[in-house]
Amino acid sequence: MQLGVKIALQSWQEVLQTTQAQYCEVLFRLDLAAKFTPMFDHLRTHHVSFGLHFWASLPGGFEPNLAFEPQGIADHSHQLMAQTLKLASQVGAAYINIHPGSLTLTKIDLDHQSMALVPDAKVTPEQALQSLLARTRQLRQLADSLNLLFLVETLPKHGASHWRDDSGRLKVILSHNISPDMILHLAQAGQFITNDFGHTTASWVTDDMNQLWRHVYSTSRQLAPQTKLIHLNTIAPPFNGTDSHAGVLPADFTAGVFPNRNQILDLLHLYQNRDDIWIIPEPPAETMVQNYHAIKALLQEI
Repeated sequence: MQLGVKIALQSWQEVLQTTQAQYCEVLFRLDLAAKFTPMFDHLRTHHVSFGLHFWASLPGGFEPNLAFEPQGIADHSHQLMAQTLKLASQVGAAYINIHPGSLTLTKIDLDHQSMALVPDAKVTPEQALQSLLARTRQLRQLADSLNLLFLVETLPKHGASHWRDDSGRLKVILSHNISPDMILHLAQAGQFITNDFGHTTASWVTDDMNQLWRHVYSTSRQLAPQTKLIHLNTIAPPFNGTDSHAGVLPADFTAGVFPNRNQILDLLHLYQNRDDIWIIPEPPAETMVQNYHAIKALLQEI
């Protein structure tokens, strides 16, 4: 397993310099592509392997969604992801990682880090899966032709109204994101997977921690053969189907995050002796360096 860091347009130089990480994932906004040029130049010059985490918004402010065919949403999303794959090839990235979508139509404001549900806009699980299978197959074929990995990420059940701070989690956006069962269908069809431990955890809304652990471990075990990237995040209470991007520091475990330390070790054992898997933490930027070193210590126990 190859450990790296998550970087964005802010503070990326400090994070790379402090950690000396040789792997990283770039939080990449397609609409700001030109601003990433100095970062990409630095990564290539210093031989840091990197992938792109795709972020964009569609005309009208809609969130990209490969599962939602009405109104041309899936088609336009497909086009932007294909554009990002071609750009990733040009700048020397190893992969692009995407969020596959949801059963609903949502709007996203990347500048204000917020989202909202569009009323009366929903597809069935069967319609969503049909669209996902077709479009991810085409994007995977394009990625293969460019010698890139195309990664599909596990998702929480719902969204938060905003992610500027934890208060956004208290107003749940009932987005009905793509379920673990659908992700398993995509993996069985040959897609490569990003297992975000926090997202996978938040796929279920429950206070039964034993049942939740059974779900998370079983899903992770089934996805393991196709998993190429781990977002090593945890979820802080409440377990309401939203993401919290908590980390693996002592303060996180004291606060009762899930998975706990022993469960994280059990999950990481699923990927033991795999040198084709990257691990990227996604905590708040101010604790990225500490989480990187904490995960480095965890990996010594595998």
